[in-house]
Amino acid sequence: MHLAEGDHRRPHIGRQAGPRNPPHGAGPSSHPSHAAVTRLSPASPSLPRRQGGSLMTIRRRALLATPLALPALLPRVAGAQADGRPVLRIAVQALPPTLEPLEAISNVGLRVTYNVFDTLWRRDFAREAREGGRHLTPFVATSLVQRDPLSWVAELRTDVRLQDGTLLTSADVLSTFSAERMWGERTQTFEGRVNFGHLAGVEAEGPHRVVFRTQSPDPVMPQRLAAYGGWIHSAAFYAAQGLDGMRRAPVGSGPYRVASFQRDQRLVLEAHDEYWGGRPPVRQIVFTAVPEASSRLAGLHAGDYDLVTNLLPEQAESLARHPRVEGVEVPLDFAHILYYDTRRGPLRDARIRQGLNHAVDYDTLGRSLWGEGYRRMAALQIPAFGELYDADRKGFTYDPDRARRLLREGGYGGEELIIRIAPNYYLQMLQAVQVIQEMWRAVGVNTRLETRENLASVTQPGADIRPTSIAFRFPDPLGGGLAVHLSKEYSLQRSGFWQPVRYNAIVDALRVATAPEDRKRLWLALLDEYEAEAPALILYPVREYIGKWRDMRWSHPPLYYMDFRATNLAFG
Repeated sequence: MHLAEGDHRRPHIGRQAGPRNPPHGAGPSSHPSHAAVTRLSPASPSLPRRQGGSLMTIRRRALLATPLALPALLPRVAGAQADGRPVLRIAVQALPPTLEPLEAISNVGLRVTYNVFDTLWRRDFAREAREGGRHLTPFVATSLVQRDPLSWVAELRTDVRLQDGTLLTSADVLSTFSAERMWGERTQTFEGRVNFGHLAGVEAEGPHRVVFRTQSPDPVMPQRLAAYGGWIHSAAFYAAQGLDGMRRAPVGSGPYRVASFQRDQRLVLEAHDEYWGGRPPVRQIVFTAVPEASSRLAGLHAGDYDLVTNLLPEQAESLARHPRVEGVEVPLDFAHILYYDTRRGPLRDARIRQGLNHAVDYDTLGRSLWGEGYRRMAALQIPAFGELYDADRKGFTYDPDRARRLLREGGYGGEELIIRIAPNYYLQMLQAVQVIQEMWRAVGVNTRLETRENLASVTQPGADIRPTSIAFRFPDPLGGGLAVHLSKEYSLQRSGFWQPVRYNAIVDALRVATAPEDRKRLWLALLDEYEAEAPALILYPVREYIGKWRDMRWSHPPLYYMDFRATNLAFG
């Protein structure tokens, strides 16, 4: 197979120098999911113009706060003053605790690492938005060829310059996909094994050719190389600085390098002007942690930020008629679920778990939280699965009579079920659980809600039902959902919450199947087995709500990535 810290009181970014024409696929009109939220709401007052400022102000503050010698800073200050590109200021709900790319796989980490690192292969989100389906394109690799059933050969570009000034070679790829990080018996992080634990070895055939060897045939290797975990880092930096260095200021080949990182406060990226994919359109990106959504929105109105993340739906709606800022609603390849501890009390019986699932009015739940644009995810699958997507799958439908019957047949006797969540971790989770409690009460189920400060405490013993999120790392059943997040490698089974009957055997067979008909058959069997076992309740596909200035032409993909390359960002 061949598959070929700048001052935050600066003028508004849309008035700064930038490409005249919008990038291919950028802008609200290029993607149905990136259109401004259009439900009617009162018009907001006009925004004040942002006041001018200079990077010199920040540099002076830095000189007062640090013992660095003035001459060492002067050339960089002068360069920044001559650079007409704007500073992009983003208010986020939180920053990742680490910048090591495998450790930063989260809704708050991916938006950063996507700009610091490149992958060998890449999803073409703009084309997927126009045409549907899934589309891959060469990126740091120029080609990817399947040499035999167990080996893939990647040819590397010869013009990719890392952020330390060196040219990327096969040594950097080998360091990225080393056994200690990805596929050995003892890897540094669990995330390294999720997509690449099936590797048997990675070898170089010269400075610009890398061979990936797998333990079994893998029909989706190109998708894995374009997904989470495949971010190429500098081998020399990693050898010298190790994990600690990667956590503070890793070196990749992406369009922006890490300039400074203050954990839980601020993260500054600066343009990597020798980026092989074109000069970045902004000179700096400043991520500021602002935990409260209302404060982020107020900062957008005040002109302190150009883009704010993780708004509530109604906050995004409030911008619908605003002349200068807009709300962006982004349907994500992402879902929230509640999973059951099948070892506890009545939840041992699958019929009771099925009854709980049939007691939920999914459409009412979804619309109450996400608005009229909500569309139910009937099973843990997305249309981008292509030929494997089961469009006719209904999953657990709302049927309260059937729910009562199943609860009765399973022997439910009114026992209290404890639901434990961290209310501020997952957007809308508290409201969702409260709605579901009422729906379960309507069929005779008694529940009690417990709240905890963080997700780690949620998983401690003593609860029956807990939340988690499901990310589709790439558009295939092996990219997320049933075959990944509910598999024997993941927390639901590793923590003992669920001990399946036939489920794992079906997943194992799906992972090595290569014929399309076999993959389809096994995927449908896995969906059937999930419905028979009912280890979880699928709540809804998640949406992200963003506020931004209207003259910022930029689109958000259906993952928690933020792409600020020249191909996806322009002003005017």
